[in-house]
Amino acid sequence: MYPKISKHTFFIFLIVFTFYLAYELYFLDKVYFLCPINYKDGGIAVRSDSYGSGDFMARRNGSRRHNGIDLKADVGEPVYAVRGGRVLNARFHRGMGNYVEIRHPGGYVTIYGHLSRIDTLQGVHVRQGDKIGEVGRTGNANSPGLSPHLHLEIRLNGAPVDPMEFLLKQEVENAGD
Repeated sequence: MYPKISKHTFFIFLIVFTFYLAYELYFLDKVYFLCPINYKDGGIAVRSDSYGSGDFMARRNGSRRHNGIDLKADVGEPVYAVRGGRVLNARFHRGMGNYVEIRHPGGYVTIYGHLSRIDTLQGVHVRQGDKIGEVGRTGNANSPGLSPHLHLEIRLNGAPVDPMEFLLKQEVENAGD
């Protein structure tokens, strides 16, 4: 009928399964999406200055659209991973400056741009809430009239989605606590 499993094999299986479960729980997200900037008042501040709006799909040069949001914050402010995942990129890009890109379960990818400092490495697993960098003015965010900010993109299966939908949903859930 069923093959017999020795007590020794079963014991090894239990140990391996326990470690696997502990590993999975360690990376379990506590909330759906965390705001990457820890605002003291609990709100969310989107950049709006003489260079325009930092809103999702705001117009840029020509027919180009803004694929993320610009979260207003002081240079050096910590930036946290919105969800747990694997770091795909942690490097410099001409337009994005210092940036981090993280792949999350469910087809999500988040991009954090214009960082003054990167505090993670490509290929590393990060937990939700881990510090991955600091707000900066790198890349095309170094113009004197442009407010310091974090550029945040969320992509679902490669397509940009409005990060405010995720961050505001989280804000509403927290208000019910």
